[in-house]
Amino acid sequence: MTNSEPLIKLEDVSLAHNVGKENEVWALKNINVEIYPQEHIIFFGPSGCGKSSLLNTIAGLERPTEGSIVVDGENLSTISKKNLITFHQKSIGMIFQAYFLIPHLTARDNIILPQLFAKWSRKKRNEQTKKLMDRFGITAFQKRRPAMLSGGQQQRVAIARALANDPLVLLADEPAGNLDSDNTHIVLDLLSQFKQEDKKTIIHVTHDSQQLHYANRVFYMKDGKITKIVINPKPGVVRREEITEFELLEQAHPYLKESEVTSKILLNRIMFPVGLETQQRIEQAINKYLEREIDEEELLYLLDQKPIDLYKQTAQELAKDIIGFTRQLRQAGDTKGTDIKKTAEEKAASIRGYLLDNYSGILSIEQVWRLENIIAKRIDDKITAHGMQDLLDLPYKRGGVGLNRRTSINFRRDIEVILVKKG
Repeated sequence: MTNSEPLIKLEDVSLAHNVGKENEVWALKNINVEIYPQEHIIFFGPSGCGKSSLLNTIAGLERPTEGSIVVDGENLSTISKKNLITFHQKSIGMIFQAYFLIPHLTARDNIILPQLFAKWSRKKRNEQTKKLMDRFGITAFQKRRPAMLSGGQQQRVAIARALANDPLVLLADEPAGNLDSDNTHIVLDLLSQFKQEDKKTIIHVTHDSQQLHYANRVFYMKDGKITKIVINPKPGVVRREEITEFELLEQAHPYLKESEVTSKILLNRIMFPVGLETQQRIEQAINKYLEREIDEEELLYLLDQKPIDLYKQTAQELAKDIIGFTRQLRQAGDTKGTDIKKTAEEKAASIRGYLLDNYSGILSIEQVWRLENIIAKRIDDKITAHGMQDLLDLPYKRGGVGLNRRTSINFRRDIEVILVKKG
């Protein structure tokens, strides 16, 4: 990998919004990255850490405030608008979480569109489009518009469109963010296939630690900076049984140090020596019981049968402990007003993540924390819906988040809808 020249090189890249203004915020800070041909790279981190901004700078959609970006020989810091268009047509394909298909065009026409802009001949367009539709199993619904397609079908059309001009680099922004687990595996397996068979360079961003083993290298991000780089010795699609206990725990707790992950393994083996995968299945069964998806009898059945398959006595004792402890928690919740499913802070973090995943603007870390704190107050009924909206709209220096009026109204509406649904 390191014997070749980097295909993409970022040197001291920083990206700021509203430079020189009161609401100036730095989305990226001093990023230095080299990416080599046919690598699969993941930028990993929580919402608001800068990973999508970094992807946009590599795509040429945003120019860096400082530093330089060279992709396939083109310096995107100084490139002209005309040459940037040509660069996009020959070098970059993009896959988005929200698909961004043209709603009034058919699936086939959405795929053809990039080829039209690149002025491909009719014959070449038809051949390439047919090949892509056949490859991704979308030929049968090529005449359907996006609204008539499932989420998985829309994403396959979007992937075909990204590959329409046979780009060198494929950029994927949370490509499985709107998909169920089955379609998630399909999309991630396709990305690996593009790297192995099509010789593409893959760069994708995600907040899902379960995807990290697909990459050659993982760049961990926080507050606009790269905090850690992890090399995966066996990248790509692997069977779950081939992943070590350490790797599973590292995926579940990606920001822990190696010694902390090892400590968890030792504690697990001392306290509950049945293997990490069995522990995770037990946790899933407990969660179903807590969520009232199963009753006490079904809980015992899950613990006693495959794939958990504990000894019957062990399963009975564990079920008894779970049921007893859950009753105590529910009784405490009745008297103290607590929720055993999630604390207000956890709920607020979840809602904040949803809002920012669907928000096109940029917030500082301080604004994100303020937003989460205000949502938590609303969950605890310490403020009204309109009081929350006023705080969202209020300038940051006066104790608010500093959103514009339209955004604060939309956020209030979305938060109230989520709270009603979650009860």
